[in-house]
Amino acid sequence: MSALTPKGRIAKGKALEDYVASQIVEKGLDPRAHRSFGSGNTNTEKSDIWTSLQILGQNVGIECKHADTISIPEWWRQAKKLSSLGYEPLLVFKQTADKYSDTKTVMYLDTLLELLKKLKEVENLLAKRN
Repeated sequence: MSALTPKGRIAKGKALEDYVASQIVEKGLDPRAHRSFGSGNTNTEKSDIWTSLQILGQNVGIECKHADTISIPEWWRQAKKLSSLGYEPLLVFKQTADKYSDTKTVMYLDTLLELLKKLKEVENLLAKRN
């Protein structure tokens, strides 16, 4: 099935969603994470991945894109809509020619910096204990 057909594009997108969910599970972040069936097709769950994962106390909303051509501004506009639903938006994308291990994430810079700040605080606490 060619990725140029509608069914091929859907299958490609589902494959990335399954990969992202499996990575969340494998990293021990949420053992129940899974692809949201019909993501974007309902009024209730808009995130492509169902997960209880949180960043800085806010549930994560993940928008996945698996494409031949990168369109980050367009995709980020979609991901940002998750903010209005109470999610911390993450855009996860993979270019078709890339390996799954080359999958990338776009997030707010402030969120990244706050996460790094928290990590540094934990490292400092651990260093003081030793």
